[in-house]
Order: sequence, then C-alpha cells, then structure tokens
Amino acid sequence: ARCRRNQRKTRTMASPSNPWSPCNGHGRDGRPPLHIIYSATNKRKDQNTQPQMENHEHSNESSNHFCFSRDEIGNLSKICIMERLVVMNKIEREIYCCRSTTTTSHELIVDPNWRASIVKWSYNVVDYFDLSREVVALSMLLFDRFFATKMCIPSSDLVLLTSIATLHIAIKIRESAIIKLSTLSWFGRGRFSESRIAAQEFLVLMNCEWLVNPPTAVAFVMHILLLLPDNLNLDFKREILDASRFMAELSVADSFFISKRSSVIGLAAISISLDQCRIKLPLIESNNYLKGVASAIGVSHNDAEILAAKRRLHLLSLANVD
Repeated sequence: ARCRRNQRKTRTMASPSNPWSPCNGHGRDGRPPLHIIYSATNKRKDQNTQPQMENHEHSNESSNHFCFSRDEIGNLSKICIMERLVVMNKIEREIYCCRSTTTTSHELIVDPNWRASIVKWSYNVVDYFDLSREVVALSMLLFDRFFATKMCIPSSDLVLLTSIATLHIAIKIRESAIIKLSTLSWFGRGRFSESRIAAQEFLVLMNCEWLVNPPTAVAFVMHILLLLPDNLNLDFKREILDASRFMAELSVADSFFISKRSSVIGLAAISISLDQCRIKLPLIESNNYLKGVASAIGVSHNDAEILAAKRRLHLLSLANVD
C-alpha cells in the first residue's frame, strides 16, 4: 500500500499540471518558455471553477452566494458585506490616498506603453503559475505609488526592476504559493540578480511606508456583487461576475486609471457590465442596487468620476474585442 501511494505521488509530481515537469514540454531542465502568449480579451479560467460552481449550486447555502473561485470571500450576510465596504472605502480614502498625489507628473515619468507591457508580462507570470490575477492589480498599485514619489524620468531598467519587485511583494501578500526570486529573475531574462531584486523590494516598501495591502478594484467587485438581489439566477450572476472582473483587469493596464480609486473602478465595472449584460435587470431594481452600493463607498453612481470611468472602460472593451 505504501508503495502504491509513493507511485501516485510520483505521477502527481510528473503530471502536466506541474509547471516545472520535464514532461510538460519545457525541456530536460524543466525551465519554462519565455514566449507566453497574452491576450487581454481572454478571461481567467481557473481549473477548479466549474466544480466549485456546481457544488454551490446544489448546496443548501443562501441563494445570494455564488462561487468566486480563487477570489472567493465567503458566504457573508449583506450587513457584513456593507460594513466591509465601508471599512475598505475608509482605508482607501484615509490610508492609501497618497497614491494619486503626483498623478500628472507620474503619467509623464512612466511611459504608458511601458506600463501596459509590464501589466501584460505580469499577467503572463501569474497565469503561468495559476495565481490570482488580483496579484497583478496589487502589484501595479504598489508600482504606481513608488513612481509617484519620483520627479525624474526613470530608466527602462529601473522600471522593469521595480515591476519584478512589486510583483514579488504582491505574490507574498496575496498568495500562499512561494515563487522564488531566482524564478522571477529568470522570467526577466536574467537581467537582474536576486540580491538586486531583493534590494529594490526593500526600497519599494520604504517608499510606500510599508502600506502594501490596499483594496483593489477586484476586491470591491467581489463584495459588491454579493449584494445583488437574491432572486437573480446564478447564470446572470456569473455573467456579471465575468464581465466585471474582465473590466477591472483591463483597467490595470490603462494609465488613465492611475488617479482613480479602486472603489470607483469597481463600481464602474459593475455598472457597465449591468448595462451590457444579455439578461437585463429591471431599471428600477438596477438603480436601487447601484444607489445602495454607492452609499457604502461614499459616491453617487451617477457621479462624474464614475461616468468617466465607465466611458473609458467601454472604449477599452471595444478595443479588446476579437
């Protein structure tokens, strides 16, 4: 019996799901390929999404709960969700408000095309290791806050080094998986040593005053969607979830949203998803839902900032249609 267990373990370690397995087409040394194809239109599909959704669909839990896969926050009461939104909004406004202090100069310091390429590279890495894509959102929040303190145009080496450092910090904060510095260095084509990446991590932490866990747009989306009316079917909720997460992921790569609060992006993503959904929510019910959510995050759903974010997300979605 012990021999059979060992054989099963060996097969598991050598399975295609293991990214370092030689049988995965990566060569004898097990190293991954650099040319990972990225498409901004491809929504994240976790391997365990469908089974989890099926389990929740047939469970006896309350009908307002549906699976978020890796970003699941639990089966919470609506009062608890509203309280968490209020706290997240307060944290965003009072603790992490410094992220937009030098937005205008920041957009000139870091070229938007560089930044978009970094986001694509970061999505490649987290997808390869099957990590949550929210890691990239957190990484770019730290990246933006770091360069918001700079007054001169950085070199391309500094931009790339900082992106690797912030990605590693975000992985350590949001994921239980351990990604070694040597691995990220290899993904960066060996441009930087492990010690240099570690030193840049410390510099980022010091510049951000060790405030490195702000609420992301995806986090707001996940909480807000749990406040959808109970009488809606799961298909509708899943469609809104997919569309809203996709919009939030698109916003990460666009420099337009550097100065926007994550709560604003999250609400705008859900609002535009409700507008574009195939199954239409009654107008009165949709407005009441958005008003209730907007009150928790301290902004009107018809606010100029929300409308501007919606227009930008709409343009991004059109540009990323196959």
